[in-house]
This record gives sequence, structure tokens and C-alpha cells, in this order.
Amino acid sequence: MDKVNYKEIVSRKCIFFNMRVICEKAGVNYSTYRGWKNNGRSFSDQKAKLLYETMRNVMNS
Repeated sequence: MDKVNYKEIVSRKCIFFNMRVICEKAGVNYSTYRGWKNNGRSFSDQKAKLLYETMRNVMNS
């Protein structure tokens, strides 16, 4: 079974969301997210999965 690349999905889909709000809802520090997105700083798969699931939940609500 292939491992889902949450970082890649979040990176592609973030343009459709207000990521400050998504980060707040997911409990992920927005500065940490921005550091990863803009400067390639480390970002855990767990945080990426939280962002992905929050984005999905917003779409389904």
C-alpha cells in the first residue's frame, strides 16, 4: 500500500484555502507552516496530515 504524501497534497491545494484559518483549526502554528512552505524548513508528516484532514473537513462541512 502506497504511503500518502500529505505534504505534497497540502502544498498543491493550499491556494484554495485561507491557510491561517486552516492552521488555527488544525492546531498547527501558522509560522511553522509558512516556514515550511516558503523557506523549506522542516515540517512533520503528522502536521501535514492534520492540515490535510482539516482542509478535507472544511470542504465536507
